Amino acid sequence: MRRCLLVPLLLLAPAACAAPTTLESANLRRTVTVQVVRKTKDAVVNISATRIVARRMAGPFWFDMGDVVRVPANSLGSGFVIHRDGYVVTNHHVVDRARQINVELGDGRKLSAQLISSDPEADLAILKIADAKPLPTVELGDSSDLMIGEPVIAVGNPMGYSHSVSTGIVSAIHRDLKDERERVLLSDLVQTDAAINPGNSGGPLLNAYGQVIGINTAIRGDAQNIGFAIQVNKLRGLIPELMSPSHVSKLEIPLKLSESRKVEEPATVSATCVLEGVRGGTVESIDGQKPANIVDAYAILLRAQPAQKQVTVKLADGSQRTFDIRAAAVPGAVSQARAKLGITIEQLTPMLAEKHRLGVEDGLLITEVARGSIAAKAGLEPGDIIVQLGRYRVSTLEDLGRLLPLLPANGRVRVGIIRGDQMAFGMIEMK
Repeated sequence: MRRCLLVPLLLLAPAACAAPTTLESANLRRTVTVQVVRKTKDAVVNISATRIVARRMAGPFWFDMGDVVRVPANSLGSGFVIHRDGYVVTNHHVVDRARQINVELGDGRKLSAQLISSDPEADLAILKIADAKPLPTVELGDSSDLMIGEPVIAVGNPMGYSHSVSTGIVSAIHRDLKDERERVLLSDLVQTDAAINPGNSGGPLLNAYGQVIGINTAIRGDAQNIGFAIQVNKLRGLIPELMSPSHVSKLEIPLKLSESRKVEEPATVSATCVLEGVRGGTVESIDGQKPANIVDAYAILLRAQPAQKQVTVKLADGSQRTFDIRAAAVPGAVSQARAKLGITIEQLTPMLAEKHRLGVEDGLLITEVARGSIAAKAGLEPGDIIVQLGRYRVSTLEDLGRLLPLLPANGRVRVGIIRGDQMAFGMIEMK
């Protein structure tokens, strides 16, 4: 008969009786990395973007440089789902100038995505994919207490190898990425020795608890295993701008939320949303829904519809505030163009160019011409793209906004447009 040794410390008695753990009984294969990958794999996505690039074709002779043609080029990247409504984070450079964006989910499905917003300086972008059911998400951590040497896991799409995993540590924090002229391109980055390659961009850098602590963004090309990730707190701080209803859904809701976080070791992040400008403005609910964090709060705001007319925010002290919903203000250049020229215009983007099957990606797309207006008399039509006004090149709404006040009250102004695949010039008679 097996006997247990009784000792004075009664709390130790159960341990003395427990069966010993051996290498044979422990599952040594189920490491922290395995558990993290299983926890997060369905929320990490592969991204493919198609953009149009200029390429010079080879001529028939060695001295003939050939014609420059515009051809589609594909790029690969990674991302991760931050909200069940289909919001995906990636790098700006992954989707910059993209005409088409496709996202491959963890279950193999491929869906088209829309670019919601992008910040070139922070190298962050938000995409939106539509699915009939809520999507799995990855948990956002906090990067304020990163420890040099703590383990990290990178998941992504390097070189097109879907859902590849690499491991390493936090090699350093507060790194700046500079160009050859020592100008800072990205600041306050996390450095890691986890293997990061082209295609990993936009994917998550995870801690040992499966929380995102960084967004993989760059590597040192002349070295091995020196990679960099944007701190997740940078993303969390930019959510009010990246998911602003006035920009995304073109609805003006006159409120701004921020996030207050409490971090408890080893990896518990408690987040509360705060209504800015209100003393003690801790948010209890938005339209009856309790936001889990800043991402969830703005996802709730983005569900608002014009017919709803109001958004109600209940605060933790029991009070509530009501905010009217109205259409976002039209940019000044758009209203000026409508008043002075009689046209409705829209900033041309690569994705808009793809939608209308246009061969150019810069300029101002005319969507409507008022009957009897000076634009109509000049022969301008919906679908034309304004690229020149007077002697000046026009690429953006900002360009047009600067030029319109300078137009003469009377007289003729030269306008350059692209119609179909041809460039044309005409004269607008100002009156």
